[in-house]
Amino acid sequence: MPRILLKEAQPGMSLAADALNAQQMLLLKKGVLLTEKNLRILKSWGVETIAVEQSNPEDTKAPCPSDNNNDDVEQVILAQFADTIDNSIMAEICRVAAGIVHERHRTT
Repeated sequence: MPRILLKEAQPGMSLAADALNAQQMLLLKKGVLLTEKNLRILKSWGVETIAVEQSNPEDTKAPCPSDNNNDDVEQVILAQFADTIDNSIMAEICRVAAGIVHERHRTT
């Protein structure tokens, strides 16, 4: 589990360990895909290094769902919304997005 400087972190990287501030307060959970917002939050709390799953953001892009496999579609959608799914509005957007993807896969 490599640790990198926060300034080297890129959106799309996945946390390999919980991100904590100096007071050991949980800021982001292990497995969260980093976003620009996450990086700003970590910086504002004075976090200098984080543990990441992969150091290459190109390797962390969500996989394309396989043909008409609803479980794959749901996993990809949930991965994209992982850091915001607790928000009721974002949960609804996630639900609608999954429906759109399901519909597109059904008609192709």
